[in-house]
Amino acid sequence: MPTYRNAVDVDIWPVSKLMDAVSSEPAGNNKVTIPEFQRRLVWSQATRKGLIDSIKSGFPFGSILIYEDIARGQAAADGKRYYNLIDGLQRTQALKSYVEYQNGYFTKADLEDGFVDEVAWHLGKASDDYKDRIRQTIVEWVKGKRSYEAADGWRTDNLAESLIEKVLRYSPESILYKELYFELNTNHDFSASLGSFLDAVSSEVKLVLEAKIPVLIYSGPSSELPTVFELLNSKGTVLSRYEIYAAQWIDYRQQIKNKEVVDAIWKKYETLEDEGFTLDVSEDAPDEESRRTRRYSLFDYLFGLGQYIADKFPRLFKPVKDDRPSSVGFNLFTACLGLRLQDMADLPEEIGELSWAELERCVLESTRFVDNILKPVLSKPQYGRKLGPIYHSEMMIVSMIATAFQVKFGKSDLTENDQWRPDRRKLKHNLPMFYLYEILHDDWRGSGDSKLHEAVRSLRYVDNSPPTVQRWDQVLDDWYYDSQVSLVHTKDAKRHIRDSRPEYLLLKYIFVNCLANAKSYHVEHIVPVALLQSHMVKYDEWPINTIGNLALLAQAGELRHNVQTFDVLLQDKRRRGEISEDERTRQQQDYERSLQCPASLLPSPLNKDSFEGFLLARFELLKREFLTVWKDHIPADPQA
Repeated sequence: MPTYRNAVDVDIWPVSKLMDAVSSEPAGNNKVTIPEFQRRLVWSQATRKGLIDSIKSGFPFGSILIYEDIARGQAAADGKRYYNLIDGLQRTQALKSYVEYQNGYFTKADLEDGFVDEVAWHLGKASDDYKDRIRQTIVEWVKGKRSYEAADGWRTDNLAESLIEKVLRYSPESILYKELYFELNTNHDFSASLGSFLDAVSSEVKLVLEAKIPVLIYSGPSSELPTVFELLNSKGTVLSRYEIYAAQWIDYRQQIKNKEVVDAIWKKYETLEDEGFTLDVSEDAPDEESRRTRRYSLFDYLFGLGQYIADKFPRLFKPVKDDRPSSVGFNLFTACLGLRLQDMADLPEEIGELSWAELERCVLESTRFVDNILKPVLSKPQYGRKLGPIYHSEMMIVSMIATAFQVKFGKSDLTENDQWRPDRRKLKHNLPMFYLYEILHDDWRGSGDSKLHEAVRSLRYVDNSPPTVQRWDQVLDDWYYDSQVSLVHTKDAKRHIRDSRPEYLLLKYIFVNCLANAKSYHVEHIVPVALLQSHMVKYDEWPINTIGNLALLAQAGELRHNVQTFDVLLQDKRRRGEISEDERTRQQQDYERSLQCPASLLPSPLNKDSFEGFLLARFELLKREFLTVWKDHIPADPQA
């Protein structure tokens, strides 16, 4: 980066001047806007309040860096000086938020104990419980006011009304309320105390507005602004690993064909606009037509693409907030083009002259291909939920999508490879097995960056064979003893159905054919929880929710609220004459088939030892069922 002497001037602005300059219609002769490469708002409410409290205490605070856009000022010819806010967005937003909604920063900690004691004395309620109620009432009252103007209720009589109603809990219609209201509002000492409190709170805004903030005005070449921004933001608040590319990739631009991606980008900008800031990008593209035809930076494109993909493929990716950079678009493009994630900065050069729209088409085709392969075991949510859980890490699913991309498309021109058809068959055959295996084997523990690159580079999902029967037997046993035996609960525990756990994924594989036409599934405890708890003593721990006691059903039917095992349920119905013996036998066979559990396996008499023996025996049965259902995807063991 070249050195430019005297490229920065220093000025001192009162906060009120900065607040006017960042408003949409400044009254003064300065206008500060937000450049495209600025990052999202990340300060928490507690951090913002910490800044405000330090200013109120008279402590100095950090400077802001702005860049004067002289050409823009000359073009506007309105007498104003135009600036970009390069560094200090978080501080500026904290100040703006406070000035516009001061009351929202008021907490119990801002109340003096002496004032609370005085109010309690006048109300005739001096206990700690009432003082807590007074604090809560005053905080809620302050936060409920739009301004410090009397017309908006910032008056002693209005506060007195709230104290009578919420602390003493007198109805406004009652005689006691009216008598006390008159008494308090004619009490000079009480009114003076409330008045002093209101004046003290409102005067704090003036302290903040009059506070002085150092303003550094950069006058070097505008082409260096992204580099300056990157250097300034290399430390401080930890943000997304991807956000620094907003500055680095500012000059890599193309038009975006996908309207939904464009819309996702503008949702990010609108978050800043909702805070009252003026954005350069909004002034450059003020209407729908200009937004569609605009050339966007690579960062913005991958940001919007990530939001779009996460929305379109909820089985594969978790939803993201509108203003938070989703890693999906960045990771997919990087992995699909064969780069390590640590080399993501080289992505613009790797893309070169390739069309983003064509790359997007290929990435979406690859994502849809993987989604369709895994759909049978991922598409069914638990009954009452819209979506099923995500069992995999993002790196794991990106590795599968990137593998599909690599074997289907030529990297230089994105044409379909000659070997795609046979490789496609291999992926459809292999991916379901690798997906389950890598989750049960916990292969993607940790960040997964290097694992992602190795999986894609080696094309292991294409060239390697899935686990054999013998290997599956070993992996399932290891997983069972590592994760299921210790999964115990006490007598008072609830059902604890956490369908994001791997055992529910394994159950989906086992019951995949039974659930083929179902829109959702019910989790059924073969030995009901209530029955188990009735045999437990306090503080005893039983493995109630391990996989050996679970089944997935398309319809729960009469088992849903049953407190007995299915064989006892049918015996009771037979004894009451509700069904014949033949019907009891038929229904029991149906239950045995749908639950994957013969009645002969059920623990009897029921105690902890017999139940644990049942769990182990049924897990062996579930293993055999898994190997049977997926036999076409599982290679035979090599001949000794």
